Amino acid sequence: MARFRLTFVLIVCVLVGSGVAAAQEQGRAKGGTIHGYITDTTPAQLPIVGVRVQIDNGKGHIFETASAETGEFVYRDIPADDYLINIHKAGYQSRIGKPVSVTNGGTHYIPLTMNKKENIFTGLQNWLSPKEPQGGTLQLQVTTQSSQPVPIENADIEIRAIDLIAERTKRDPNLITDIEITGTSDANGHYRHDNLPAGLYFLTVGKDSYHTTFSMTVRENRMTTAAVKFPISNGTEDTNVLPSQETDPKWVIRGKIFDTNFQQTPVSGVDVRMRGMDLEQSMDALSNADGEYEFVLLPEHYIIFLKKEGYIKTISLPEVTAESRQSSVTVIKEGMFVVYEAVANGNVLKLKHGISKEQKSFSEKYGDTIRTTLLSIIIGGTLGFFVSRLNKRQRKNSQE
Repeated sequence: MARFRLTFVLIVCVLVGSGVAAAQEQGRAKGGTIHGYITDTTPAQLPIVGVRVQIDNGKGHIFETASAETGEFVYRDIPADDYLINIHKAGYQSRIGKPVSVTNGGTHYIPLTMNKKENIFTGLQNWLSPKEPQGGTLQLQVTTQSSQPVPIENADIEIRAIDLIAERTKRDPNLITDIEITGTSDANGHYRHDNLPAGLYFLTVGKDSYHTTFSMTVRENRMTTAAVKFPISNGTEDTNVLPSQETDPKWVIRGKIFDTNFQQTPVSGVDVRMRGMDLEQSMDALSNADGEYEFVLLPEHYIIFLKKEGYIKTISLPEVTAESRQSSVTVIKEGMFVVYEAVANGNVLKLKHGISKEQKSFSEKYGDTIRTTLLSIIIGGTLGFFVSRLNKRQRKNSQE
């Protein structure tokens, strides 16, 4: 009997110990980690220290940290949830609304960038200083299309410049200028090219039989990032996710336009203009109350122009071709907000555009006014000087 009691006690202790260990393990598994680097938007990507980083779930819970001298910020043990990241620092433009979904035990890498604020003195200095053309930076990350993306090495990358205005007059269907750059992604799936002249570029990314073509806009002293995802497993094709073959050669483009503000609200009344690459085909539509539009098209490359008063004009060049494999592309403006996203699936191409409200700098807002005022002062002063001299001479002549 005593032996039975001892055995029973040992079994209870083992079960309790296992339960405690399991509970501890479960406790350790709760929450995730968010980390990243905050840099400026120059091609040098200089780190910014002391940036206030807020991680907000929109339900009253805000986790806060700050960036170190290297620009790195880390916050651990964040409960699993959907969050928006907001960053603030004096002398820089605040950035709000970077979404991230935290999972238990997950580590989420979020690179962020910030623009310096321009005041009246820096604006006047920039206006008076001779302005030399500055280049921008394109950065790509090529990964698998899965819940846990894996970097794709040696993806072929081709960059070609586009001059829409000049080429339109020549009726060239390719719309390509003489700038053409090729390269491959590294072991981390990354590719970067600095000091590109400001303008619009075609990027073609391919691996095995997968490829996608999209556009990216280069701005002076700015970085634009794109994430390209292919349904590839361990460097080979995953035939289970390829779209089914369709007999109808036509494609449906379904787009949605949203404002890159904190709420990312849909934008209605956007003038959507679809042009074929030969510039012969032409279709127009307005986005509805949900920011949506739709076109039915034949396979080809198309140019999409988005225009609305008070917003920055944007151009997208999605590839609409029945031979394309399923893929997705996300282009991010200045490393922060999504401005163009495309997913091809079967004979439907889903697009998502983010458009930003115009935020002109001091020199852009008041440059013309300052120039006009200074010119008026110079002309008025010069005329006044000569009129004064002429009056003095007339008075002197009259006295004589």
